[in-house]
Amino acid sequence: MMLKKMTAALLAAATMLSVGLVSCGDSSSSSGSSTSDSQSAGEAKDVSAVADELKNGIEFKDSLNEIDPAVSEKLYKLTADDYKSAKIYIGSGGATAEEIACIEAKDADGVSKIEDAVKNRIEDLKTTFKDYVPEEMDKLNDPVIVIKGNSVYMCLSNDNAKAKEIIG
Repeated sequence: MMLKKMTAALLAAATMLSVGLVSCGDSSSSSGSSTSDSQSAGEAKDVSAVADELKNGIEFKDSLNEIDPAVSEKLYKLTADDYKSAKIYIGSGGATAEEIACIEAKDADGVSKIEDAVKNRIEDLKTTFKDYVPEEMDKLNDPVIVIKGNSVYMCLSNDNAKAKEIIG
């Protein structure tokens, strides 16, 4: 049993380290549109802008870094064909489950695939953190997941009310 815990901890640390190293690259936005007008109640906001608002508007314990699309596709088990635009931030230290994922599907049919990918990512994090840092399970058991239009917004933080307010 101790070997399993050590293996899980080492795997989590190695994953976070490799993601941290990859995230040090170019962080230019891949979103092709900017939204300056206010959105209607049911209309989705620009995913890149919402991700940035979440990162800057919520106090996180960890420092969050934007990850490269290739890494995010591996973590969320998506391909470039599955989405139109995305911005994902993860904790740099690997000691927290803090994460932001804002992903716009290409069409309405792709939304459920992205929602499933987000939920599967949370389940993967639960497996990692349940023995590694059990205090993080509160975030993972109560994630903020909002679907608006063709966009899926997910935030793992200690301030769900603020995350919901930012997403709208």
